[in-house]
Amino acid sequence: MNWEDLKVYTPLKKERLKTAYKDLTKIIADNLSADGFKLKGRKLIKQSNDLFHIIHLDTRGSWMGTSDGFKTEISICSIYDADTFILNYELTASKKIEDLIAKIRNYYRITQEYPLLADFLTRKIRESILPYFSQYKSSRDVLNNLTKFKLDNITEITERNANLILYCELANKAALKSSEILIDRLTKYRKIKLDDKIVKHTEFLLSLINGKLLKKCLTTTKDKYLKNLKLKYCEIKQTA
Repeated sequence: MNWEDLKVYTPLKKERLKTAYKDLTKIIADNLSADGFKLKGRKLIKQSNDLFHIIHLDTRGSWMGTSDGFKTEISICSIYDADTFILNYELTASKKIEDLIAKIRNYYRITQEYPLLADFLTRKIRESILPYFSQYKSSRDVLNNLTKFKLDNITEITERNANLILYCELANKAALKSSEILIDRLTKYRKIKLDDKIVKHTEFLLSLINGKLLKKCLTTTKDKYLKNLKLKYCEIKQTA
């Protein structure tokens, strides 16, 4: 029987939720390992040239503790962006799974039938999420599709789109939006008197645009990133 055919679901006791989430994540990770994904915490990660494709099974719950609901987040991240895995900030270019797959919910409850739910999510990811990722094999693909990553009206989501665009432009020495993004950030940071280290780092990135030290700086960040994730860089050939 498939999960979508079920009519009745059996709740789990609270003390079993943590183990069930761990099992659910492992089942999906094992299923998608054949597609090149590796499990790092709650995130499934696949490197594609200078990008990371990420599936986040967000089972963190809330400030009240573990809950029986979780959400699935889909993200594309630059391999040069230290925010996500080194500084542990939120994901960049993040989308709810329901935004990419018709007739699917972003939030699901975990019940005793979670092995069937893991199978269902695996099938849906393969049907719709992997083709989505295949559109963005490198930073050049992101820059060729900038209309898909909106920057209008700075919000939590668009700010994270800005990070992806910024590092994709830096990687390709294409200052289309990066100067505007960094100047806007500096204006905001100085207005709210943000930590001086963040301000100086942003000023440093702005000074690097089209500079000789740009490649060295990005390579250093990439190497630190890959070491932190215990991954080796692998370049994927692209067709023109």
